[in-house]
Amino acid sequence: MTEDQYRSLATDYHWYFDDVALFLGSDTPGGRAAMSALKPGARVLDAACGIGVDVSALLRRGFNVDASDASEEMVVAARQRLRGAGADGPNVVTSTWANLPTNFEPERFDAVFCIGNSIAHAPDAEAAIAAFEAFRSVLAPGGMLVLDTHDWELVHNMGSRVEIEPGIVERDGTRCLRTYSWHVPAAFGDPHVLEIAPIFVDGDRAVLRSYPVTMWPFTRAELKRRLRAAGFASIALDAIPGDERYTATARRPKRDHP
Repeated sequence: MTEDQYRSLATDYHWYFDDVALFLGSDTPGGRAAMSALKPGARVLDAACGIGVDVSALLRRGFNVDASDASEEMVVAARQRLRGAGADGPNVVTSTWANLPTNFEPERFDAVFCIGNSIAHAPDAEAAIAAFEAFRSVLAPGGMLVLDTHDWELVHNMGSRVEIEPGIVERDGTRCLRTYSWHVPAAFGDPHVLEIAPIFVDGDRAVLRSYPVTMWPFTRAELKRRLRAAGFASIALDAIPGDERYTATARRPKRDHP
């Protein structure tokens, strides 16, 4: 994840979570199953924490949570959100994925969560494998990596388009219509751009703000190959035919079962 793409978005990103989502976080079937596999008090790293929505959700489930994000502005927003919720315990740091081993002790975590389609910010296989190797180094033997991502083959096949989230979110007298614009190139391997474009409505006035975010797609087979190359095993995808997102889980092998 690159800081430049998220510097200004940090202020408006909360609008893309309705009040239920702000409480539950990224509440996908695969994510819930992964969380259910962890014991209360498990040490968890949110390695793409954004504004801290999922950190709060993980804390409410009774986990011992730390967090990181490559965007300093997102980290500031996450810290503010956690303080507002009375949760001062998590250590939230600004860090690229590759630098996680310099910010956290080796083998510290029982699970690393990298969700919200974040891994697509790795621009190529080399960068993704480097990120996975960093995740592996901070995972305890037998620890679990959880990735939530778009099904990029489906996204690509749907082509360029505009999507509008159902319902208008209203907070403190401000109303927001949440829209996205996908800019999909002809070649699958070229970068795909998701323009996050909230529209703020005040009476008969509407203001559009635009935040283009670049992502690099990958197939499910490529994701599995990259995880294996980084030393992960027990790789599973919860992909549902026709679903735009899926969750991948993988394990750092135990020392006695390399």
